[in-house]
Amino acid sequence: SLSPPSQAVAAGATFEVPVVLTGGIDVASVPLQIQYDPEKLSLVNVTSGDLLSRDGQAVALVHRDDGPGSITINAARPPGAAGVNGAGVVCVLSFQAKVAGDTPLAMTRAAAINSTQNLMPAQSAPISITVK
Repeated sequence: SLSPPSQAVAAGATFEVPVVLTGGIDVASVPLQIQYDPEKLSLVNVTSGDLLSRDGQAVALVHRDDGPGSITINAARPPGAAGVNGAGVVCVLSFQAKVAGDTPLAMTRAAAINSTQNLMPAQSAPISITVK
């Protein structure tokens, strides 16, 4: 799920949106696709969360800009490493707010892949960011 800021964000300000996975079982990688309105938000950075590295394993975090308002992200544990269980932050999206108003932010594709490379579909609801 996407975790929106608890209050409105000022235009021009940078804010973070954690991507949170709950109920994970044997999670080895998390591929995501995120959509946002490039007229209202600008992606600044994507950083690793603590979920996939909590046992000390290095996490490869790759993100690709797929054009205005679309980004593909993959967070993965090393090949051959056991998957992790539970809940936590997969990655953190940093955005800069451009103009006032409400703007949607959604995961258009979300999944988890286990240590045997089986795809486990995930569900996510869009959120709204309020810029003042």
